[in-house]
Amino acid sequence: MRFERLDWALFTGVFVGIAILIMESLIKNPPFLITIFVAGGAAFIGGLLGNKLFPQK
Repeated sequence: MRFERLDWALFTGVFVGIAILIMESLIKNPPFLITIFVAGGAAFIGGLLGNKLFPQK
């Protein structure tokens, strides 16, 4: 197993976790679909940011 992109994956996971935590604290009991859309958007943005912060060598 190759661990070349482990830092990028960890950054994306932490970014999604923080986004969900903020959303859950702002909106009490949000609908499930909104949570899925926010998590998907955060994963996309976190992936883009992680790719810029940790470029492939």
